[in-house]
Amino acid sequence: MRGRLLIFCGIPGSGKTTIARLVAGSVKDSILIQTDSVRAMLAHPEFSSAESRFVYDACFGIAREALKNGYLVMLDGTFMREEYRSEARSELRKYYSRADTVWVSCGLETALKRNARRKVRVPPEKVEGMFRGFEPPKRALKADTSRLSPSAAASRVIREFLSR
Repeated sequence: MRGRLLIFCGIPGSGKTTIARLVAGSVKDSILIQTDSVRAMLAHPEFSSAESRFVYDACFGIAREALKNGYLVMLDGTFMREEYRSEARSELRKYYSRADTVWVSCGLETALKRNARRKVRVPPEKVEGMFRGFEPPKRALKADTSRLSPSAAASRVIREFLSR
């Protein structure tokens, strides 16, 4: 039994987690794996490259086990570059039957406002850097949260990827 993989990518504050939680709540046998949840386990997160490597590796390990057990796995992380999204698919390739990407986007000001309301905030200068450096996915369902409500975006993800 092989599971399915959905990668939610976008800058901090774009709405990835909100949408992914709505999708997870609507789909039986799903698991939401969030890089933010793993990072929150660190006493003093630095948002460094080495720390991000640790966080993503931990998420891939959890995803691997969930996929082996037939779950719909939703990976919720920035995944700034296509190479990072490709790495996730490659690391988990033999455990899923299908992988899709959801790109959650919004404007910088919106992302900064949302980030400021978080319990664990990404430093604003890091959000700005990620906004400037984010590489849009080559193939993905785009959910622009400045135009779509979280529930509309979640419904679109379900309709596009999970209702078949």
